Amino acid sequence: MSEAYRLGGWGMIPTTIAGFILVMCAWRFALRPSRDRLPVVLWLGALVGLTSTLGFVTGVIKSFIASGQLSPNDALGAVIIGTGESAVNLGLGLALCIIATIGVIVGHARRPAAGAQLVDPL
Repeated sequence: MSEAYRLGGWGMIPTTIAGFILVMCAWRFALRPSRDRLPVVLWLGALVGLTSTLGFVTGVIKSFIASGQLSPNDALGAVIIGTGESAVNLGLGLALCIIATIGVIVGHARRPAAGAQLVDPL
């Protein structure tokens, strides 16, 4: 895992922070489903998507800038490797969003249907 953080660079930090908050809020919704908690989960999901995309884009920009100083034969390899390293940010963001989505699905499954009333069996 530390290798992934080394490859992904600084963009992994805001993605991890926002992602952990997203996962906590999503699983909090799973434990106590309430419609008022969903907007926070949705916006945090968007934030994780944006931070991971930002990390990817800045990594690709850095790869292109650094490859400009290399010979044409070496530049292509540097761009390919740099783009692959930058994609680690997207992978982390997607993984965190998947874990959070599972929490939201569990919360929806536990929510009583609209209009349903609890009936006392006694």
